[in-house]
Amino acid sequence: MSTATIIIQHEFLTRVRTKGFIISTILAPIGIVMLIALPLVLAQLQVPIQHRIAVVDQSGHSLAADLIAADTALFIRTADSPEALRQQVLNEELTGYLLIPPEALERDSVVLFTRGGGGLGLQEAVTTAVRSVFRRQRLQAHGADTTLLRLAEAQTKIERVKLTAERAERDQTAALTAIGYFLSFVVYMLLFVYGGIVMRSVIDEKTNRIVEILVSSARPFDIMFGKIIGVGAVGLFQLLLWVLLTMGAFTIAGSALLSFSGAASSAEAIAYYRSQDNDIAQLVLLAPSLSVGQIAGFVFYFLAGYIFYSTLFAGIAAAADTEQDVQTLQTPVSIFIVLPVLTMPIIMNAPESTLAVILSLVPMFSPILMVMRLFATEVPWWQLLASIVLLLGSIIGAIWLAGRIYRIGILRYGQRPSFRQILRWIAEG
Repeated sequence: MSTATIIIQHEFLTRVRTKGFIISTILAPIGIVMLIALPLVLAQLQVPIQHRIAVVDQSGHSLAADLIAADTALFIRTADSPEALRQQVLNEELTGYLLIPPEALERDSVVLFTRGGGGLGLQEAVTTAVRSVFRRQRLQAHGADTTLLRLAEAQTKIERVKLTAERAERDQTAALTAIGYFLSFVVYMLLFVYGGIVMRSVIDEKTNRIVEILVSSARPFDIMFGKIIGVGAVGLFQLLLWVLLTMGAFTIAGSALLSFSGAASSAEAIAYYRSQDNDIAQLVLLAPSLSVGQIAGFVFYFLAGYIFYSTLFAGIAAAADTEQDVQTLQTPVSIFIVLPVLTMPIIMNAPESTLAVILSLVPMFSPILMVMRLFATEVPWWQLLASIVLLLGSIIGAIWLAGRIYRIGILRYGQRPSFRQILRWIAEG
């Protein structure tokens, strides 16, 4: 067994046996499902608060009657004066009262008096009702009949269908884009987490002088290579466990949603939650199908991005002498991990745009942005191939660069090297 293989095995087994690895592996999928399922469960268990808004109509039109007809549970008719209503609001007999002044239609303005609070739901309900009634009044004033108004206010539903060479199927673009965004963020987090593990491992062994013992029996490159591959295997193993546990958790969550809906089948439950405009519940019950290419792409870009950045982090740690040195030297590399996250909204909105294509081909950005594009759209084969070639070339360059720094820096102590010295190490390595 080679020394590199021994180091890989040691790094892998040492980390997967820790309590931290076991706890994080179990808690992460549970946390994801809780973030999705808990709001749904709470929404089902929540008892809605009944708000009562009295309407004072001074406009001379039938605005109060229209508002009450639009939402009989929220608005009530009143003949009390504003002063009497003010006292009722303060006594918590009313949530508030809505004053419609004489020139409300002309000025497009009303006044809502409350004690404050009530949440965004109350504000949205009042705003929606008032705008709808005012719009109808203006249109009727200009000769529009009620039939035309009903037609104009009808909510059109769009069913999205994706056409392929073989068949027509349900368009899952929105759900897949959301999944792509989530997985891109996962890659971003894991690049920092596992790259940081490699970096801290190198600096700890250097400061504790353990590396001097290792160098006596293994080449510096084998030590660096063994650490990177061993920790990367831990990350890949943890990802696999997360996928399996998340699938099981979503199965349980789907059964709970089916029970809450009172439906006899998944199709009926989906129809029930669709009528409530509950997109999250529909996503859980009707999970989009992922292609082999998307899954393989995610695994490749995670591993490639990890190797690229962890190699650079290992070189940085070898050049540093203390934790403070590491923080200074890693900043230029960390920036290239953060920057693509800032551009992810661009990819989500226009994954086929020229800017999105160019950004996703940049090797430092590809591990995050190309994952986003793989799920958000059909990436042309030549773009995928170009991205893979550029990224693999960058990995080879990073290994060459970090290897030369690691070879000299790992046994140097006492002072933080300048960037000029690091460039000299690269030239001499």
